[in-house]
Order: sequence, then C-alpha cells, then structure tokens
Amino acid sequence: MTMAFSLLLSLNTKAPNVLTFVLMTAILSLLLGIGILIHNEIAYKLLIYFSSVIILSKILIFADLLRLNGAFENFVPSPVKNVTSIAYHSFLIFYLTKSDIKNIFIKLKKVNL
Repeated sequence: MTMAFSLLLSLNTKAPNVLTFVLMTAILSLLLGIGILIHNEIAYKLLIYFSSVIILSKILIFADLLRLNGAFENFVPSPVKNVTSIAYHSFLIFYLTKSDIKNIFIKLKKVNL
C-alpha cells in the first residue's frame, strides 16, 4: 500500500530494478494469498516452493555466500530481517504440510476431477 501511494505521489526513491522486484513479489504474494484462500492446489504447492527458496537464500546470506546491496530496506537491520523471514517461511512450510491442511487441498483436487 505504501508503494502504491509513493508511486501515485511521485515520491518513489527506489531504483527501477528494485522497484520492479518489489512490485513483482507483491503481485505474486497477492495471487498466492488469494489462491490459498480459495484452496487452490497450485497456489498451495507454489507457496511451499517459494518459502523453501526464501529459506535457502537466507541461509546463503548467513553463510556469506550471497550478498545483497541493501537497496531494499535499510531501516531494519539485516540479521533481524533474515531471522524473521526464515521463521515466517519455516512456519508456512510446517503449517501447510500438516496432514489435515494438506488433505484440504488434496480432497478439493479429487472433487474437482
């Protein structure tokens, strides 16, 4: 929402490549969220996949094998952002792979066939 206001008011200070990344990930997150709410199996699988990719990237950052230039956000210290991201995405994977939650998406797939 903040990004939309900054674009409308021409107050955006992000580099074009960073802005594109932020907008694309926001749109992807919105679509995955809608897919999860309507119990879409593809959204379910993609969310688990993307959460795994995020966790792997954060581990690579901690191992100092991957570096970002800090253009995304400088207000919150990087270790706090990375630990929070790992915790959030780990919880998503844990929750979505629980048998009762997984069965919701599998049952819907069988019903739709």
